[in-house]
Amino acid sequence: MPKPTMQTTYDELVKLCYECVLDESKWHELLTNLMQASGRQQGGILYKFEHSSVGQISDVSCFDPAIVGPYNEYYCELDPGRLYVPQQEVGRWYNDFLDFGIKAIGRSPYYQEFHRLTGLGNISCVKLYEGESSQAFLSLLTNWDSKLPNDRQQALLYRISPHLTTAGRMSERIQRLELQLAKRDLLLDQHTAPLWLVDGESRVVYCNQAATQRMNQVGFALHETFGRLNCTHQEIDLHARVRQASGTCGPQRAGWLRLTGPQAGDLLITPVPAEAPFNRYFQKPLVLLALLDNQPQSNLLADIFHLSPAEQRLAELLALGNTPEACAGRLNVSINTVRTHLRTLFRKTDTSRQADLVKLFARLRRG
Repeated sequence: MPKPTMQTTYDELVKLCYECVLDESKWHELLTNLMQASGRQQGGILYKFEHSSVGQISDVSCFDPAIVGPYNEYYCELDPGRLYVPQQEVGRWYNDFLDFGIKAIGRSPYYQEFHRLTGLGNISCVKLYEGESSQAFLSLLTNWDSKLPNDRQQALLYRISPHLTTAGRMSERIQRLELQLAKRDLLLDQHTAPLWLVDGESRVVYCNQAATQRMNQVGFALHETFGRLNCTHQEIDLHARVRQASGTCGPQRAGWLRLTGPQAGDLLITPVPAEAPFNRYFQKPLVLLALLDNQPQSNLLADIFHLSPAEQRLAELLALGNTPEACAGRLNVSINTVRTHLRTLFRKTDTSRQADLVKLFARLRRG
């Protein structure tokens, strides 16, 4: 098999750079191949976060595992590179044997105490990106007993640098977007009101966890079929109100639909502002649907006030507007038992009247 040329190696490295953008696991492969092509024996990606003066070796590492802990815990504070690399432009390589100097390396406690004892040699490091709250660096090292890379190997690093930094910036951007989406999903999934985001044809763009759970319940009117939100016995009314809110048949206008069936509730249907940033991506009118029902959040009430199962069931019925007598009938217990539980509820919720208790539950029942 013919030996790969420097151009072939370069092309493969460039390809790997952009594979890393969509597949984080490729960074390790890129690091390994780059070390081999550039005459290095160890390397890794380091991150420096806001309010920190030093970089830390990350999980993307081809360093001897025995050095990672000592470096991150102590020697990173002594590394002379911390005074040079963070201040350099993105994409500019720092080479300690050139920028710090051979004589300075010989006098440096960091090199003499750490590199010599662990078998590490010279450092070449490049800043991949500089974000609002973090910086990332790719660091390549020779072993202590290895010779310095030759001119062709150094030239390869300089040539590949623009692709490394572009891949780094793109990866950081995607990771930031994924984190933002995860935060929003968490917030929306913690919201106990079922929410749907649909287009003018009632095709579901997004629904939160509460909406999915309700659609899976037997007897619930709303359901998704082939990606479209439908409503049992009220499909025409639902789609008409969605089109009205989206502006596909006149000015955008909010509306509501009272759902029928065993799980009744009011469905609020409102236009999404055209200037909403995410709406510009879809380039079409969107509509937000929120189910305003009277289902108490019994688990929330139980957690907040440390209610027993019997007290929790009574709280649910009271929140729905039942009288103590009606609660006794529904629970199949005596009115005296209900009154005993009611006094306990007053004590645990720091209320003294049934009306105040019901108001408190009503405020909390949607989480």
